[in-house]
Amino acid sequence: MQPLKTWDFENLEACLICGSTGFHVVYEKNIRNVPLRFVKCSQCGLVFQNPRFTRDTLSAYFSSSFFIKDGDSPDVVSLEDLLGYFDYEAWDASYKRTATLRLKRIRRFAPPPGRLLEIGTATGSFLDEARRAGYEVRGVDLSARFAEVARRRHGLQIDVDFIEDIDLPRDHYDVVCNFGGVGCWRDPMRALKNIRSSMKSSGLFVLNHPNRDGVLSILYGDRYPEFNHASLTVFSNRTMRRCLAETGFRVVAFQNERQFASFGRIVTYLKSPVGVRLVKALKLEHRMIPVIAFGTTFLICRLND
Repeated sequence: MQPLKTWDFENLEACLICGSTGFHVVYEKNIRNVPLRFVKCSQCGLVFQNPRFTRDTLSAYFSSSFFIKDGDSPDVVSLEDLLGYFDYEAWDASYKRTATLRLKRIRRFAPPPGRLLEIGTATGSFLDEARRAGYEVRGVDLSARFAEVARRRHGLQIDVDFIEDIDLPRDHYDVVCNFGGVGCWRDPMRALKNIRSSMKSSGLFVLNHPNRDGVLSILYGDRYPEFNHASLTVFSNRTMRRCLAETGFRVVAFQNERQFASFGRIVTYLKSPVGVRLVKALKLEHRMIPVIAFGTTFLICRLND
């Protein structure tokens, strides 16, 4: 049974970055009768969903219970059948621990006190740690369900809206962060312009993104984990740098992403049924280890002068 009453799609006539109308299909599949297709722009190389969910369907999708935990669905026969996270809550402890690594990097460029906005707050783990570190924090998330968890669990201020559309205060934030969510934006160029306007001239924009040209994408081919309904756009380092440059940002530091991750999170993300069985047998689902995510790029940006 489909988790949403309707799955409405829209077609894009042009590339989200360069406006080209020439693109070709690089991935196509039906997951539990829900179509999924990615195309690649012939001019700039951007990979994006086309067709994709409409605005209203996206809101319902990201706010659904199955987006946060789809692993228990009776329709999920294998890890290839997921329409959402296998179990986000099971991963949350690793995100909270990873927050300390990210804040250590951020403090080198923009130490507290200061105003910090996170886009894509999920359960609020990062914002809670940022507040403990001395920042004045606020968040934006498209998921009404996630926003409610963050408010209830941590007492955070979370707005529910698309980052492209929300009315942010101008020249206000010292730090704006987005971890793992840039691929979910409907219009990345308009979103980046909105973020830029909200930042002080000395502000910092911190983000990460899966790298379409990275080692994980090359190894996995059509099974690349970022080919999913939540990822409207799959950036490479080159296409992400172009978006940043054209919207007034310059990169001041970058590296492969450093994270803490549980064994359970690693094997489910990598869609490894053998790994899942082994981790369960050894009772290691929640054991966390530090990892270097070679397929994900971490960026720290300033505004252009």
